[in-house]
Amino acid sequence: MLTLQDFKADLFRVLANPARIRILETLRSAGSLTVGEIQQRVGIEPANASQHLSTLRTRGIVEARREGTSVWYSVAETDVFLLLDAARSIFEHRLAGQAEMLQEPPGRS
Repeated sequence: MLTLQDFKADLFRVLANPARIRILETLRSAGSLTVGEIQQRVGIEPANASQHLSTLRTRGIVEARREGTSVWYSVAETDVFLLLDAARSIFEHRLAGQAEMLQEPPGRS
């Protein structure tokens, strides 16, 4: 039986790839795109884009719809953006803390 902890670990493993995060951020701003458009905007090879989209689709994070000969991808589980926003916030806090440390006068620690 899949536990909540197993599910979370799998979700974070899927999100642990920078290309997948770039794909999600690109889809967030664009709404839906074809594989070719995603590949161009993210800057990865078509085969890599397809592989990453397949992984995200298998986990239910993105969905695909066919229009003629094109397959359009969009984010199915928009709550994933809450995780990405939380990660951005943690990153910004860390940067602010580092900047603050750099601005401390010498002799203070």
